[in-house]
Amino acid sequence: NFKPEIPSISTIGQEDNTAILKRKISEILIGLNLLEISTYHLSTKEKQFKKMNVKEFKPMMIEVEDSKTENNILRHSLLAQSINTLSENSDASYPQKIFELGKTFAHSREDTSKKPLGVLDSECQIKESEKLCISLCHEKANFTEIKQVLDYLTEMLDTTYEIKETFHPAFIEGRAGEIIINKDNKQKTIGVIGEVRPIVLKNNKIRMPVSSLEISLDNF
Repeated sequence: NFKPEIPSISTIGQEDNTAILKRKISEILIGLNLLEISTYHLSTKEKQFKKMNVKEFKPMMIEVEDSKTENNILRHSLLAQSINTLSENSDASYPQKIFELGKTFAHSREDTSKKPLGVLDSECQIKESEKLCISLCHEKANFTEIKQVLDYLTEMLDTTYEIKETFHPAFIEGRAGEIIINKDNKQKTIGVIGEVRPIVLKNNKIRMPVSSLEISLDNF
C-alpha cells in the first residue's frame, strides 16, 4: 500500500569513509593469504578476560541484562575473540593466519570503579570502536612476522608508525609494544602488537606460538 513519492530534497549517496578503509584493509590482508573471520559481539568474561590473563576486569565489563545464553557481556577486545577462534580450530592444519574487522565496546568514561555494573547515566555511556585484529599461529610465529604484516599494511595505506615497548597482560614481557602513529602533528597510540604469553596459549589449549596485533581504526 505504499505510494511512490519523489523526495523534495536531492542527495548524492556515497560509501562511508570507515567502510572504505575496512574494505581496503580487507583486500590487502586477503592478498597476504590471511583469512577473514567474523565473531559475535557478545562474549563471556572467561573468554574476554580470564583466559587472556586480565586480572582486574570488572570496571571494563559491560553486562547484558537477562541474557538467554552464556554470552552475557559485550566484547571488549577483538584479540580475545581471535584467540578463541584459534582455540576452537586447534586441530585444523597450520599455519593459521586470521584477521577480523569489527566493533568493540567500552565505557565512555575512564573511571567506572565507583559505578555499579550495568548502571549507565549521562556520564557513563557505551562507546563503540572499530578495530582490526590480526593473529598468526604456527610453529615459527613471532614478533618479526606480525610486524612485517603491519609494515606492509601501513605502507599500502600510506601511514607511518613507530613501536614503543609496553606491558600487556596477554603478551610476553619485552615482546609487546604500543603502535603509535603521527596524526595532525600529534602522536597517537592506536593499538598493541606482540607475542602471546604461554599462559594465555595454555588457557586456550593452543599448541602453537601466536603473534597478534589489535589496532583502532578510529584514529587511522
